Amino acid sequence: MNLPPASPNPSQGVMDEALAIAEPLVLWLIRSGVGYAEFAQALKPVFLAQARLELERNDQRDSDSAISLLSGLHRKDVRSFREASHEALARVKEDGSSWGKPSAANQVVTRWLSQTEWGDCIPFSGPSPSFEALARAVSKDFHPRAVLQEMQRLGVAREVDGQVQLLREAFVPDAKHRESRELLAGSVADHLAAGVHNLSGMTGPKFLEQSVFADGLSAESVQELNLMANALWAHLLQAVMAKAVPLCERDLNHPDPQRFRLGLFTFSAPEFKPENTGVNES
Repeated sequence: MNLPPASPNPSQGVMDEALAIAEPLVLWLIRSGVGYAEFAQALKPVFLAQARLELERNDQRDSDSAISLLSGLHRKDVRSFREASHEALARVKEDGSSWGKPSAANQVVTRWLSQTEWGDCIPFSGPSPSFEALARAVSKDFHPRAVLQEMQRLGVAREVDGQVQLLREAFVPDAKHRESRELLAGSVADHLAAGVHNLSGMTGPKFLEQSVFADGLSAESVQELNLMANALWAHLLQAVMAKAVPLCERDLNHPDPQRFRLGLFTFSAPEFKPENTGVNES
């Protein structure tokens, strides 16, 4: 009797890609002292929360059985982590910008960088261009002096004789600062969410999610491309901020607010060269 061919595992295709995405995350966890068991345990309420959200999207009741079937979690875990999943689910439903939302200090830096005619040194007090005017334009909830102190703590600015200097060379993420980790988390999460939306056949317009890849390059050529990317980002930042600032002011107190993120990144690494494993016959 001929048996029908076994149907392929529908999850295997996405599993390969998911593991590729997970590799740098796992490296970060290991370097930060987080092991598999700790991370796997922390993932349970996340799986539970996303399963509940998916059931809600499909107008289905989030019973223990339905959640267990969809998430792959054992029913006892579903019962144990229901309460813990509330916080994770609230984060997803209430506001995805809770991770990676720039602080007042970060927003001041971004606006300053977009004003190319200002240069890297402006007076603290006085009308625009001044640090005081810039900080108040970003937020009236924080005193300009407090914002400057935070920027000095982060090492991106200093004050000398009433002048505030922007330290461009210090704009490298510092793992010691929680904000740097949160900005990375927010940026990567939104990037991945855009791709998942596009691949899932969700209703609505597709998100911009593109990249350029080149290989066979020398280290010198990679450096040229990095310099070009930094120059392009400076122009892009200025153009987007010139558009975004008046739009934010126009939409202040809008009853249905939305958030927007535009990102750019570069990465380079040596290419993998497999060793010659062929057998030479004599």
